[in-house]
Amino acid sequence: MKTERICLPLANVVLSLFLLGLATSACTVKYVADYDPSVMEEIVKVSKAVDMFYAQILETPEGERKYEKFKAGYINIEGDLYGLRLKNEIRPLNKESARQTEIAQELWQQDMTDHKTNDSVGDFIAKRHREQFRRIFVAMARGERAKAAATQ
Repeated sequence: MKTERICLPLANVVLSLFLLGLATSACTVKYVADYDPSVMEEIVKVSKAVDMFYAQILETPEGERKYEKFKAGYINIEGDLYGLRLKNEIRPLNKESARQTEIAQELWQQDMTDHKTNDSVGDFIAKRHREQFRRIFVAMARGERAKAAATQ
């Protein structure tokens, strides 16, 4: 009789542990946003636009780099950056990517303000800022690629 009493609670414990193990193995905790190929495409598109913008500045003689000549480009890229930021902000678990885009947007607005104030951009600044944005967009693209790997 004593053996039956010991076996029954032991069987319940073993069964409970088995069910608990089965239930927790089916659960996953997610810490990053899902990969979105449209965001990766947008990153590449905006990166290309920024690179082409700085290429145009560098191909223009320094004395002809008036803000008015480049104003439309600044505004178009500002809109592209806003769109990318919005895409990143509305995705759940995506604070890091949204912050990267916010930083790019702040730097872009600062470049636009500086160009407007000085009414010119030197070669050194244009090259440095072109490279700075390239690094930002590479970081964004790597982040998206990591999300693709994490969701597979």
